[in-house]
Amino acid sequence: LFYAMLLGITTLMAQTLEFVDATGKVIANGSTVTINKLENNPDSPEFPKYMPSGIFARNVSDTPQHVILSCKIKNIKEGDIQVCFGESCDVWDVVGNYKTEEVLLKAKMSKGKSLDIKFVPEDDREDKAHCTVVLQLFTAKEEGGEWVTDKSGPSITLVFDETPTGIGTLNTDKTINYNIYSLDG
Repeated sequence: LFYAMLLGITTLMAQTLEFVDATGKVIANGSTVTINKLENNPDSPEFPKYMPSGIFARNVSDTPQHVILSCKIKNIKEGDIQVCFGESCDVWDVVGNYKTEEVLLKAKMSKGKSLDIKFVPEDDREDKAHCTVVLQLFTAKEEGGEWVTDKSGPSITLVFDETPTGIGTLNTDKTINYNIYSLDG
């Protein structure tokens, strides 16, 4: 009975918090999202180009949830990852495990709260910039006057890669045939 209750609580947590994109579409637990679109930022001359994630955290439960976002940077090259969740923003440029402050997510959210995660390639980079970060939502509880992680929620991997998808360059001595498809099929 104890194990059945524990399994039920774990399943309930997975169903109350979720990652969604800008359109509100749920990003399944364990998914990998690749971002390779470099955008201009006219409002920030010190960071003129960046790759926004467009990821939101949503609480679909009937009660408000205190949440902490865990960010595990698996690799990073030629740039910084910026995370603004709640009132503060963090900037990281080395591999490691990081956490944001606690954020209160309202009950039954329709769109979610923006994670405002962006990868900012260095201006004077010598190679293509990239970063892989694993995001995981946790419920939070107050312990000794501080917010700490409690129950684990969904996890996704973000891959920021300046290299565009498709055939950019191809070096070979053999004849290669490939099909090109439009969005119309």
